[in-house]
Amino acid sequence: MREKARSRPEEAVRKKEEELRQVMDISPQYWAPSEKPLKEVIENVHKQLDLPEETVSQSENLRDKNLLRWASGGLALQGIYKTNKLAEMVEKREQLIDIPEGFKLFGPQQGPLFEKKEFSSAKAESSFTRTMENLGFSISVTAKGGFGGFSAETSSDYRSCSESQGTHKSHSEHTYICTTKYSYIPLASCYFPKAQLRLSSAALQELKEIEQLLSHTPEPDKLNMLKSRGGRFFNRFGSHVNQGPLHLGGIFWWKASSEGFRAEQLDEVKKQTSNELSNYVGGSYSGFGWSVAAGVTASKSGSEASFQGTDRKQMQTEIQLFVTKTGGPPGVDSLTAWKSGLMTSNKTWSVIDRGSQLIPVWEVILSNHREDFKDVYQMSSSLTRAYEALTKLSASPLVGEELASAVDEAKLFLEEMKTWEVTGDEEQLVTLLNFKQKLHEKTKHSRTWIEVCLSDKVLQDFLENSFTVQRFTCTKY
Repeated sequence: MREKARSRPEEAVRKKEEELRQVMDISPQYWAPSEKPLKEVIENVHKQLDLPEETVSQSENLRDKNLLRWASGGLALQGIYKTNKLAEMVEKREQLIDIPEGFKLFGPQQGPLFEKKEFSSAKAESSFTRTMENLGFSISVTAKGGFGGFSAETSSDYRSCSESQGTHKSHSEHTYICTTKYSYIPLASCYFPKAQLRLSSAALQELKEIEQLLSHTPEPDKLNMLKSRGGRFFNRFGSHVNQGPLHLGGIFWWKASSEGFRAEQLDEVKKQTSNELSNYVGGSYSGFGWSVAAGVTASKSGSEASFQGTDRKQMQTEIQLFVTKTGGPPGVDSLTAWKSGLMTSNKTWSVIDRGSQLIPVWEVILSNHREDFKDVYQMSSSLTRAYEALTKLSASPLVGEELASAVDEAKLFLEEMKTWEVTGDEEQLVTLLNFKQKLHEKTKHSRTWIEVCLSDKVLQDFLENSFTVQRFTCTKY
């Protein structure tokens, strides 16, 4: 096109540019500026396409199980200490569970996202970033309205770009603003079925030691012992397993911050910070570098930059710009090369979402570790007591022997169903409905019916075969 003296305003050139933009996954607002000549656009496209080729030649991939141990230092297998304190929730723990048998990764259940957040303190920005990196996207979003037992400190500390800043601070108070944009890229997902959850050998050994101590501790001293040893267990391994859905991939972050300005300058600084961040993000996407507004001087080194802006009142405000990455190839600040490396080598992936479904350790013990304890019901209820005493949170609406008894009854009933011959008789369905009602009366909820009965293939096959028989009978007559 350039050799034929074509120009960018021509329709054929515009169509070809649009094809290139879509293939390279560049947002329309970040495509080459209209004032750029065609020669420069074509040279830039070649430069952008050369980066992925270099990355592909260095790609390396791990098998699914090895990847789970590798990504974010095995974060997916570590426990979460679910309390009402965000600082405790985001702490990394030791490995709580083993990789389930037959584990496989699947495609992502989420799509890529481009989000923007605004923070009024460095502490709030740091808290949000730590929550994203250690708990993941789902809990970070849920935490804003209160997740599980904790109404996270982040609930008032960070806000989306659409929310108001609120009352201006006093003239003498220290001021801070940080605007963050991030590209969230999930590439694979997995889910841990409850029936396949097994505690790690280290976690199991610690619990066995607690059980041994329980048998030799007088009743009046048991609660204090449980708080001490149970607290040690929760701090080391966590209290809950993240069941998922977990997502692996990467997050590319752009951040712009400014501090020390006067409170009455807040609106102007927010606008200027947002504009410069948009320029910075645009440069990362298009590969044309970054530009600054008139009257703003800039300096850049590596993945950091700063701007010194001056308004009509001779107000000087420094804006710091940063690029950080969660996952992806290290030492790469070009978005195109980083994203290419992320997609071609799963060894660069991080855990970016741990889901919002958490299973407490005491339920894992009751479901899958009955043979490992002398009295599994006592062990489960003891952990529950310790957890509630330490966190002041309710462990579960149904715990201990009552839960175990309901699960036992459900499993026995399913064993009996294996002997049923599917006849289509109403009597079998009435028996099934009566048992469902009995479970509900005992547990006061439908969890056992859903998680134990409806998820079992015996019941699923019975219902499917009963439907087939009934349909055949209706057709016949």
